[in-house]
Amino acid sequence: MTERHHPNVDQARSLIESERFCEWLDAVASLPSGWSHSRATARRWIERECGVESLGYLGTDRQASDKLHAIARRFELWERNEELAV
Repeated sequence: MTERHHPNVDQARSLIESERFCEWLDAVASLPSGWSHSRATARRWIERECGVESLGYLGTDRQASDKLHAIARRFELWERNEELAV
């Protein structure tokens, strides 16, 4: 299995592509500029929070993988509780 096909990388990409994930980031990690999060800022946020230079490391770094799973759990809990009005 290559890094780019690792389930962790796919999970991160799925989060990044989700508008709801960007809404969650706006709620928990607002940008200093006041702008809303985009796919690009969501990607950079995940990389920074997981301590990796690129998403590919999520398939090889155990600590980064654990951090990604914690992020995904927090997001899922927030989304399930629908803490933002849609």
